[in-house]
Amino acid sequence: MTLVRAATPQPSVAFFYGESPPIDALSTFDWVVVEPGNLAAAPTTGSTRWFAYMSLGEITADQPYAKLLPSSWVLGKNEAWGGVVVDQSQADWPTFVVDKMVTPLYQKGYRGLFLDTLDSWQIVAKTPQSQQAQIDGLARAIRAIRVRYPDMQLIANRGFEVMPSIHADLAAVAFESLYRGWDQSRKRYVEVSEADRTWLKQQLAPIVNDYKLPVIAIDYVAPAKRALARRTAEQILADGYIPWVADPYLKTLGVGLREVQPRTVLFLYDGQRFATPMRSDLLALLTPLNYLGLKPEFVDVRGAMPAGTLVGRYAGIVSWLDGVTLPASTQAWLRHAIDDGLPWVTFAGLGVETRGEWAQRLGLIDDGKPETLARKIVTQSPLYGFEIAPRPQRDGFRGLTAKQGEPLLSLSDANGRRFDAAAIMPWGGYVLDPYFRSEMPDQSNRWQLDPIAFFQRALRLPPGPIADVTTENGRRVFLMHLDGDGFVSRAEMPKRPYAGEVMLNEVLKKYGLPATVSVIEGEVAQTGLYPKDSAAAEAIARQIFALPNVEIASHSYSHPFQWGKINTDNAEDYHLEIPGYTLDLNREITGSIDYINHRLAPPGKQTKVFLWTGDCKPMPDAVALTRKAGVLNMNGGDTVITKRLPSITAVAPVGLPFGGELQIFAPNQNENVYTNDWTGPFYGYRRVIETFEMTDGERRLKPINIYLHFYAASKRASLDAVQQAVTWALSKPITPMFASQYIERANAFFSASVSRDDKGFAIHAGALRTVRIPTELGYPDIGASRNIAGFSEHGKERYVHLAGDNAYLALQATAPTQPYLADASGLLKTWQSGPGKLSFALDSTRPLTFAMANTARCSVRADNVVLTPRNEAALQRYTLSRHAAQIDVNCG
Repeated sequence: MTLVRAATPQPSVAFFYGESPPIDALSTFDWVVVEPGNLAAAPTTGSTRWFAYMSLGEITADQPYAKLLPSSWVLGKNEAWGGVVVDQSQADWPTFVVDKMVTPLYQKGYRGLFLDTLDSWQIVAKTPQSQQAQIDGLARAIRAIRVRYPDMQLIANRGFEVMPSIHADLAAVAFESLYRGWDQSRKRYVEVSEADRTWLKQQLAPIVNDYKLPVIAIDYVAPAKRALARRTAEQILADGYIPWVADPYLKTLGVGLREVQPRTVLFLYDGQRFATPMRSDLLALLTPLNYLGLKPEFVDVRGAMPAGTLVGRYAGIVSWLDGVTLPASTQAWLRHAIDDGLPWVTFAGLGVETRGEWAQRLGLIDDGKPETLARKIVTQSPLYGFEIAPRPQRDGFRGLTAKQGEPLLSLSDANGRRFDAAAIMPWGGYVLDPYFRSEMPDQSNRWQLDPIAFFQRALRLPPGPIADVTTENGRRVFLMHLDGDGFVSRAEMPKRPYAGEVMLNEVLKKYGLPATVSVIEGEVAQTGLYPKDSAAAEAIARQIFALPNVEIASHSYSHPFQWGKINTDNAEDYHLEIPGYTLDLNREITGSIDYINHRLAPPGKQTKVFLWTGDCKPMPDAVALTRKAGVLNMNGGDTVITKRLPSITAVAPVGLPFGGELQIFAPNQNENVYTNDWTGPFYGYRRVIETFEMTDGERRLKPINIYLHFYAASKRASLDAVQQAVTWALSKPITPMFASQYIERANAFFSASVSRDDKGFAIHAGALRTVRIPTELGYPDIGASRNIAGFSEHGKERYVHLAGDNAYLALQATAPTQPYLADASGLLKTWQSGPGKLSFALDSTRPLTFAMANTARCSVRADNVVLTPRNEAALQRYTLSRHAAQIDVNCG
């Protein structure tokens, strides 16, 4: 039977009936079918249409309307699945369906229904007359849904016998088991016979050829057999149907027209040794993982391990097992994960006995002899020598060799024994102590091997778009934020002005750059430490907060020094000693925000950010308070890489997800660090320029972040250093933004998702506006992409500009010839593209500049004024005096 292929692109479809649906990942599909009991309301953002599963032919006891069903309407029972078969011929059945079953779902935002069990009546209806009555009843119920809710799209699961009566009301038809199925009675996967497949295709032919409806084939493959799932999806697609291949209960992310590219790694750590993952050793691994677009989900090896199928949900497992032996239950869990094909990458130690069963599983040979001295290196991969060359060490040598995989560093002892200290293995990879980093005399560290390249290979990461927060619209992100410390300090300048006033005039007004500025309530308020200075301090704060280039932040009430001590007996030793005040978490966060909003903020402005104080290591309950207060949070992380500390171990990750909350780290550190805790030299902050330069090599690791305390304006040398750093930043191609805008993008880094199909990538970006792709993937196909504004190049990667929360990136082998945005100093506020036309809006706090490609023969206008470009190689550069503009490009 010949099928006529659809003239329009078919929708990508996903099914997920499990608890806690991964909304971000599913949002990369056009249509998603969920069990509504597991998703209380359909998401209202994005372009995905959310379908609720609804069994129309049968009702199970767990449905909220089951008890409302009259017993006289029950015709029988489906013993295999446990539902009762409903008499479709009942006159009031369509009303029941609409009022009791559909309306509650519509009110929860669902605009699609997946209608299942449309042929259950066959269990009980055996005569032609009774069968026709059931068919007519089904058709009336489906018509009633569409009459009441015409914007509700319907997918029918099978229902071949009723298709002539219902096809006009359907958006698509689904069926199960074209190539591979599931035997529910025997609980096993089965191959579909050729005879059954031929019969199915005969039933589907009129649906495709005559009714012109998309057809979705749902096949079942064990989740661990990902390669088989992909092959099955390809077979289904070759037959002209929309594929979805997953487990029989549809509780895992399967493979369809698109396949989600997992971005989460399970990060194993020992909770007995570390109360939180906020430890330099662990954070040092997060930075290279973040660079690869990956985010951690921390798991205590002594707690409950993630249940269910991990393949498809996670990119791999990463562990730091320095002197740790994994508990037996965790070892059993790890065995299953490895057997299912999930990559495991471990640092420092393996955490398991490397003889016996584990040796066989990991492909290792351990001679069991005592440790000796390493004599020489016999094999060294180019991955080594990244920041420091490896050297044979006096400890750690053992007779351990990899009988599979690729050794990256091998050493021998005086007796010729070999130690494969690092290797890429079929199951992932390992790097053992002391051959992954070297501790220096000042107790800083250097990577011996390139951790980014190692993770790329060991986790077997496919090339694709990588979420990036360092760059926007082709230019490096710039942000400035000020902690409130020292606001009332007297500057060592004529007339001894407050440091807050000097910062206002010499930085905030002078440069007009967006700045996120905070105060400590206990420093500036009448109830704080300096009541005599309060009136003047509050007046200066009001001037600062009224500036259009300033957004408001809080830096707490009493500046806690160690957030982890707040709920301990000696908490009072760890904050400013404000008379009569006892440390209180709500007062520090919610109270200080309320004070600023009511006393200092101008009309129309409110506090947007809470900037952590002291050690900047809040526990999840503190982070939760900022979220509940409706503000974003930032600070923490120690990016202090300089020529004296030339290591990415001194580059902090984007943030820390822990305990169900998310703390965003400041991209760079403040002048206190560069002046040795404000002991001098007070011009030390100019060395932040080294940090900016060293985080922008071939790999761009960080934005430019001018991060200050107010006391930086209290000394001439320090203020000069600040101005030198700002001047340096202004000499570079930057896209300035407020800290809140950066934090929104950083938050989105942890929620963004990417799915791949045969033409490109669907990207659910949220507030994120940049992804990177390796140059070998090609160029954006501007015409076939959606919400892709353009791209620029840096190092060996292309930085692609996203123009919306959801985008589709199609790729091609050659550079595009259509007009596109190469770079812009402002943020994209709107974007529209059409044949020969572009229209977009840019916004900044400073004069705009932007560059276009392929517009040499086009008319480019800003607010209806024709612009004259300056040619820069193949680009056309436009410079404006205004801070915001509507740009229209016409190439007709």
